[in-house]
Amino acid sequence: MSTVLWANVLVSGEVKSDESDHIALYKHADKLDAIALSLGLPSFHALCDTTDLRFNTTDMELPEGVESTHQLMATDGAWMERAAAIELLDALLRHIVEKKVRFGLISNQHAEVVEELTEVLAFARAAGAEATRFNFSVVM
Repeated sequence: MSTVLWANVLVSGEVKSDESDHIALYKHADKLDAIALSLGLPSFHALCDTTDLRFNTTDMELPEGVESTHQLMATDGAWMERAAAIELLDALLRHIVEKKVRFGLISNQHAEVVEELTEVLAFARAAGAEATRFNFSVVM
């Protein structure tokens, strides 16, 4: 099983996930973060929440009354305002396409990164104004 990112929005305190495996975004998160910071944008890593990963890789237990990692992430997770996240992701996508940024040493995963960013942006935009926050959950 590989580690991936899932895109999420927060709607009325409830996590709504695309449940799509964004493996290229996870694999190249450090480079995406470096690009974002070089462009004067917020950190890409700031979008990534590790709640689910921590509970799946340790013997931690959910607090009393919490039934899922989504519930815990909704209240205690790392989130960014949805509009700010869309601006960040859109700026990254534009830069990557315009500059034809290479992703990977052996094979170039540029197309995969562009495709996944495009999918995530569509998900975040389609969520509408009732979705106030956005994040990626690191899922294993």
